Amino acid sequence: MRQLVLDAGPLIAFFYAKDTEHEICRAGFEQLLTTNASLLTPIPVVFEVYKWLLQRTNPAVAQATLAVMQDTLRFIPLSQQNFDEVYLMVQALPQWQGSLEDATVILLAQHYNCPVWTLNYRDFGIFKFLEFWNPE
Repeated sequence: MRQLVLDAGPLIAFFYAKDTEHEICRAGFEQLLTTNASLLTPIPVVFEVYKWLLQRTNPAVAQATLAVMQDTLRFIPLSQQNFDEVYLMVQALPQWQGSLEDATVILLAQHYNCPVWTLNYRDFGIFKFLEFWNPE
């Protein structure tokens, strides 16, 4: 595997030791380190992780996490065209309850033709073309 799109869940669980999925995600990131896979992360997911940690821990933890993410992840910004694609996706699925962050994960998985690592499949289930990665 050359690259992987990260959703917020694995990142939050990795950086928040009290998370019930912390050990699984720690092992998953260790496994990914051995593969040299590029960890693609949409900027909205980075914002989501930072805000989540800021609200549940303290600014020092959130800022330290941001520094680690900056050093280890490949942040993918959204262009106007990307936002337009996200907008069309959401408009085409009026009953879908996924977030805009979820939509950016789906968009990157499509554009880069690579799997997604998430902990919450509920909002991704209707996208049958998605492939998922899980730690072994």
